[in-house]
Amino acid sequence: MIRTRREPPKRRSLDDIFAESDELGLLTVAPPRSSAPSSDQRLVATLQNIEAFVTKNGRKPQQDAKDLNEATLAVQLAALRRDLSKVEGLADWDTLGLLGRSTGDSEDASQDEPAKSARAGQSGRDDTSEASPATPKEAPVSPDSVTSLDDIWDSDTLGLLSGGDDSVESIFDLTHVPEGNERDMPDEIAQRAHCDDFYRFENLFDQVREELREGDAEAVPFQMESQIDEGDMFVLNGMLCIADQVGEESVGAGRKFNPRLRVVFDNGTESNLLLRSLARALYKDETGRRILRPDTTLDVMQGITHHDKRTGVIYILRSLSQDTALRGIRNLHKIGYTEKELDKRITGAERQQTYLEAPVQTVASFECYNLDPRRFERLVHAMLHHQRVNVLLHSRDGSTYRPREWFDVELDAAREIVKRIVDGTIAQYRMDNTTGRLVEKRHG
Repeated sequence: MIRTRREPPKRRSLDDIFAESDELGLLTVAPPRSSAPSSDQRLVATLQNIEAFVTKNGRKPQQDAKDLNEATLAVQLAALRRDLSKVEGLADWDTLGLLGRSTGDSEDASQDEPAKSARAGQSGRDDTSEASPATPKEAPVSPDSVTSLDDIWDSDTLGLLSGGDDSVESIFDLTHVPEGNERDMPDEIAQRAHCDDFYRFENLFDQVREELREGDAEAVPFQMESQIDEGDMFVLNGMLCIADQVGEESVGAGRKFNPRLRVVFDNGTESNLLLRSLARALYKDETGRRILRPDTTLDVMQGITHHDKRTGVIYILRSLSQDTALRGIRNLHKIGYTEKELDKRITGAERQQTYLEAPVQTVASFECYNLDPRRFERLVHAMLHHQRVNVLLHSRDGSTYRPREWFDVELDAAREIVKRIVDGTIAQYRMDNTTGRLVEKRHG
């Protein structure tokens, strides 16, 4: 076996490293950047900018000029003239005599002198006059030395913070910014208060909770804030709420429609929120939801709102009884009313005398809102008094009974009676006992 022996690497010094060629320029050190100009250098540069304007235009800059650069130069010149220490410090650089006075009271009287000097300077001024600024006479103020507001006021080179001279506008003088009270503000701030008529909404909230549990209603994330109408329901901060009323006029600034709402919550309170405020609250709430109820679209088409209380169902049934006492009655119908589901109401009809102890067939049904059941029954019995079936029937338990809510009336006539009771015009009609039809009463 042949073994080779490695020699330990030779240590290299920094001189060896720097002596090698640096092809990538990794060891090349860039020259340091020039430091930021001092405060005196900035003052000299400001004066030179003002002189350049005077030389070009033959006049001093004016504070009321439409040009922003000219107005700025005028403010800077006024600030420099007002500070005697700066006038003295810039004396060697004031070639046009712009800083000859400490106040601006008589500036306009001798405005032609700097202009003449400027024109003369264009032809006879030495190029060496534009050399770099001289070494500052005063040490620049360090940011670390600023310990109070007085230090800030004293370092106000351009006098923008003082506002003591009428010729210089302070930065605190807002001339083109509207004050806060000029904005369009809402007429009032929304407040949560006790809902005095909460009894009108309790059953509705209970019904919606039941629909959500049974899957008949759906809670979806809130979207489309512009579509908030009366009767819309939401989940906000874990509470059900309903937009009971929507105002007609927009409130506050902006082009978007932003009316005030009456929002009722299921904890018995209400609030007069703005539409956009309710929308923002729903967007902000991670659990904010809109309640979708499938039956509401049809209700709106029929003019039914959340204020209309569903009281039950009016139904017209046809008897399928084979009792010999009833076979001769061709149009045997029952007109009734129930607050329950109709299918549940007629379950087990064969065991109930109300349904003649026989199967029945539903031939018509009508959803009812805001209806008084007792008044409805009285009107039906009054209109069909002569059409009521008058038979004696034998019950399966051996007893006898006379049906009170079964009538010998054609289906079309029965439908017409229900329609006129619901729309409130039944008082204008009567039953023609000869034809068995509903006819309009004659007047006069």
